[in-house]
Amino acid sequence: MEISIGMEGDVVIMDITGDLVASTAEELKSQVAKLGEKKFHYILADISKIGFMDSSGLGACMAVHKTLAEKNGLLVLAKPSEAVGKVFRITRADQKLKIAPTKQEGLRMIQNAIIGGGKQ
Repeated sequence: MEISIGMEGDVVIMDITGDLVASTAEELKSQVAKLGEKKFHYILADISKIGFMDSSGLGACMAVHKTLAEKNGLLVLAKPSEAVGKVFRITRADQKLKIAPTKQEGLRMIQNAIIGGGKQ
């Protein structure tokens, strides 16, 4: 798995490529922890290039969501593939996580949350 990081205003953009599985889930959580230390609490994760996600990957997404929510931040997952989207739907994680069909919509969700003073 590879994670590249960029910025759009106050929002961190993470592009994640590869599989989000047991052997890579800690890397995602570690990256978010490092961002949190630098006071970045709004993250848009483009997950369109994640080919496969197992329960550990799902757990990492949920843990990142919880970590950011505790700091009044927000995680938005953008453009999940059909396979990854199915994992979210089957586990009902899509009812807890913020999922956007496009990066632009994800950015809009985060910007609305920032303007609104916290999470949506």
